Amino acid sequence: MGSPNRSYIMGNGIPMRRAPRARADILHGDVRGGLHLDPKWYLVKTKALNETRVHKRLTGAGYDVLFPKINRKSKRHRGLFETRPLFPTYLFVRFDGDELKTIKYTHGVARVICFGLEPQEVDEEIIAAVRARMNEEGFVKLEPKKVTLSPGQRVKIGEGPFAGLDAIFVEEMPDRERVVLLLDAVSSYKLTIEKDSLER
Repeated sequence: MGSPNRSYIMGNGIPMRRAPRARADILHGDVRGGLHLDPKWYLVKTKALNETRVHKRLTGAGYDVLFPKINRKSKRHRGLFETRPLFPTYLFVRFDGDELKTIKYTHGVARVICFGLEPQEVDEEIIAAVRARMNEEGFVKLEPKKVTLSPGQRVKIGEGPFAGLDAIFVEEMPDRERVVLLLDAVSSYKLTIEKDSLER
C-alpha cells in the first residue's frame, strides 16, 4: 500500500495540499488513505505586514484560518479609517500535525508557536470566543472605553510623537474625539491630540 499524499511548498511560496476538506470532515476528523487526520488550532506568527498575504495563501490552499481585523481611525488622514489586524503578526490556523512543515515554510510565515518541539495547540474555547466577536467580513467591533477627564487632571500620552510624556488635561474638543493638553515639559505649549492616544 502506497504512502499517503503529502503537502509540498512550491517555488512561489504557495502551499499545495489535498483538496479542501468539507466542514463536517474538519469538525469530526477525516480518514484518507489509512491516515487519520485530526486537525487542531495553532497560533502562527507571520513576518511583519504579511498577515493578509499568509491568510490568502493558506485559505486558498484549503486551510481554516482565523484572521480577526479592526477598523481604526487613521492618524495620518483625518476622517478615514484603516484596516489593521486585531493581533498584529498572528493568525489562528487549523491543521493536522503532519502538515507542520507545510505551514512553517509557507512564504510570509515566521514560525509556528511551539511549546518545546511541539506546536502549542490553541483551546477551542479561545477560537469560539474570537469567532463570536467577528462579523462575516472578519471584523471585530471594539467598544470604546469611556474616559471621564476633569480640567487640571494629569494624564500620560500613550501614542504618537509625544508618547510617554506627562500632560495636564485642559478641555475636550466639541467632536469629543480630541482633547487639548498642556505639556508638563513645556508649560506654555498646548497640544491637541486624539482622545484614544491617552493611556487608560
